[in-house]
Amino acid sequence: MVSSVLCLLTILPLSSATFPSCNGTASPDTPSTGNSTPDVPVEVNVQGQSGKFTIVPKNSSGNSVGIRVTMDALREVDAAGSAVGQTGNVKHSVNTFAAQDFTVGSVEQVTVGSVSAAKISFESTISSIGKLGVDTYLMAGDGDVGMNNDSWSVDIGDLKWNIRLWDWTWCGDSGATCKNGEVGDAIELDITVQNMGGGSASKKAGSNKTVSLGGSAELQLSTAVQTDCAWVEMADGYPMVTTQGSGTTITFRFPRFSSSSLYDPVISGSCGELGLDCGGGSISTTSGGSNSVSSTTAGAGVTLATALAITVSAYIA
Repeated sequence: MVSSVLCLLTILPLSSATFPSCNGTASPDTPSTGNSTPDVPVEVNVQGQSGKFTIVPKNSSGNSVGIRVTMDALREVDAAGSAVGQTGNVKHSVNTFAAQDFTVGSVEQVTVGSVSAAKISFESTISSIGKLGVDTYLMAGDGDVGMNNDSWSVDIGDLKWNIRLWDWTWCGDSGATCKNGEVGDAIELDITVQNMGGGSASKKAGSNKTVSLGGSAELQLSTAVQTDCAWVEMADGYPMVTTQGSGTTITFRFPRFSSSSLYDPVISGSCGELGLDCGGGSISTTSGGSNSVSSTTAGAGVTLATALAITVSAYIA
């Protein structure tokens, strides 16, 4: 029997000021109101409760084709890698995001580097000790993107996404309710990326930085993470990658920070994986029913299409 649970979800513009600014900017993108962008026959379906989103052909239905990204679990760990803050009313972990509430932002058109993209963000409060945010960018052109020494070539239809953590109360901090002697040293986040069309995921050439998702799509990873506005390397062996069947589980390790931490992976080859021609075309604004979020903005006399359809699921089966 399949039951539906009402999702406690809010759709509104998210204030970038909530995430600490680095060098005068809170995110790697800038608003874009210039030239028109081509229609991208790909959409990102965001499930506001569960921390899950899926890249699928636009206006598609079912789960036979697509790439699904699921946040599985989060835990604060000490220097030895053992979970801390597991007892008491205020937990420093999330064993499953299935019941986690997210606030989903409105669609924006931005420029990442020199590449036009459509952006959607969703954020959640972790217990009462910190905040987690995810920014997704659907590329409406090709070029290079990156936030550190690592950069990737992206094509139309590729997806870049940022993971943000901030405003954290660590075990050992004044006011924390962890057991005596527990001191938080890092945050580990488990995320699974699955090719719903099947195929076997594998690490490319044994690397933890490039993972084949079982077809033409690849997950591009970096070992660097922005911590308090400075780029540092993750601990040895991270991000930790495990592949099984069509699924890839990545464990990211964010070192202890004072104000914020940010990480930015890329999924490339999305259009080819979905069997689509993303070579460009006319501008269009799409909508997918009563639960869809779409945006059309006027700028410099040009009607601006987001090049992205975001479907926010109000119910989760």
